[in-house]
Amino acid sequence: MKKLLAVFFIMITVTLSTHSFVFAANQALFMHQDTVIPVGQTVENVIVTGGDADVSGHVRDAIIVFNGDLTLRKSAQVGGIIVVVGGKIKQETGAQLQDYVVNIAFDNAVKNSLFVAGVAVLGIWLIQIVLSLLLILLPVLAAFILKHRLDPFVTQIRHSLTQLLTIGFVASLLVSAISILLSITVIGIPFVVLLLLFVLLFLVIGLASISIRVAEWIPINGPMNIWLQALVGALLVMAAVNIPLLGGVIFLCVLWVSLGIMVVWTKEKMKRKA
Repeated sequence: MKKLLAVFFIMITVTLSTHSFVFAANQALFMHQDTVIPVGQTVENVIVTGGDADVSGHVRDAIIVFNGDLTLRKSAQVGGIIVVVGGKIKQETGAQLQDYVVNIAFDNAVKNSLFVAGVAVLGIWLIQIVLSLLLILLPVLAAFILKHRLDPFVTQIRHSLTQLLTIGFVASLLVSAISILLSITVIGIPFVVLLLLFVLLFLVIGLASISIRVAEWIPINGPMNIWLQALVGALLVMAAVNIPLLGGVIFLCVLWVSLGIMVVWTKEKMKRKA
């Protein structure tokens, strides 16, 4: 593993170079030309970029070729890893190899795969940025519009957080089951959309309430506007949600607390009407 990491470190260093060159231990640098290791010659490493390598001798460690082909003659002996990027490997019968062989040829299939992978990574990165901004902007906007109408929800979080988590977890299962049942029929799809919008609304309210509650943990001298409290708390919540692995669990907890607030609020409204 140490040898493999060292080889890839060399690969990165060579890639960042602005010139094509050939390097063999105890030998001079040859610019823009192919490299030949004849029979009877022993070198430590062979690194070629922008040219081909023809090895008939002994290479103790690594052979790395960028944008070129590698030919291993029958008398060749290689004691380490072989990496060829952007070219082909031609090996004659009798060549002695001791370690890994990696060949990455940039044909159309590989280029398409790299393009798709790059687009996917870029898309995920953009989605993560958008979601992070929404986690900040939506709670602040809700706090700015609702202001002290959020106080009852913040009080619920302050005094019964565990209960809200439990209620929200059960509510999430019920919402999922109801959504699946309603989605079976075309008539039920509009009800599913309304239900999800209702859940989304309380998710924003829950985010704002949680953000305000989180901001209360920060020692700040003097009073603070409620929207500023939501901003400070939302920044901390956003940072926590972006933690790898743990962030998903934190977001689920935020969702469950929001659903718990929704259930408690709906229950109180029904009691008042009764």
